[in-house]
Amino acid sequence: MEYSKEFRELLEIAEKFNQTYVGHGNPNAKILIIANEPAADINTDFGKELIDRDLNRNRIRWDENISKEQDQDSLEECFNNDDTVDWNRFNPLWPFKGQRYCQIRFKKGTNKPSNPDKRPTSRSWKQYQKLVDMIYDKEHECKRKQNEILDFFRHAFIMDFSQEYGKHSKDISPQKREVSIKNRLPLFHSAFVSHFPIIVVASGHYVRDIPILNDLRNVFPGFEDVVVKLKNDEHGWRNIHKSRDGKRILIHTKHFASAITSTKKGNYLQQIAELCSPYINKD
Repeated sequence: MEYSKEFRELLEIAEKFNQTYVGHGNPNAKILIIANEPAADINTDFGKELIDRDLNRNRIRWDENISKEQDQDSLEECFNNDDTVDWNRFNPLWPFKGQRYCQIRFKKGTNKPSNPDKRPTSRSWKQYQKLVDMIYDKEHECKRKQNEILDFFRHAFIMDFSQEYGKHSKDISPQKREVSIKNRLPLFHSAFVSHFPIIVVASGHYVRDIPILNDLRNVFPGFEDVVVKLKNDEHGWRNIHKSRDGKRILIHTKHFASAITSTKKGNYLQQIAELCSPYINKD
């Protein structure tokens, strides 16, 4: 797999600003999804492994991928025969490869999954899969069946505004979050981020609540002021920006970790997909 000059420069920027975590997925994709911050519970074995194997080593793993010219297809699935995670196979190019289109459920009052044998994923990642499928489908439908392999990482790259992590957003110090976001702004100003024709900021009110993110034009240069700002009516709210040259779109949407349901005007994700899909093949 060929890694672009822009992506290599992104890793250099991350190192310069002491960012151990860069992102996940295909750096050659056309869809960039921006989330808030990594979810990791340090009080669980899974969370400890995630922090050690990924969040603290993400940038280093990308350097290793580049040196090996690692591609997605040759990666092994990240699961053992008993469906437990094999952390030695974890790779940010396709994290948890082998996960299925099935939302994780937890036993009441515990952090233990009630359906681990199904290799489930988070609500956010299931929604990302649905959106990516809809963008690439001519009818803007998600035809993926329950328990099919999750593969949206073939068509998308995921980054976060902050690299501070916690079980919940409320667990993260506001001061640490603000410092992390400031240190990560150069990543979002990079040529790498500027090459994506589609940017979906799936952050909900996180942007509104953090002053440094209030104006997304300062975070992602090259976009005009909001072209369309739809409030929380029958459409479901979303803010749409377009680049000055008309070749890129940025959509600020609801947070995908929350429940996203159909509205009176149709499926919310389908509406987002219809706006994004024309930009897939724009030069």
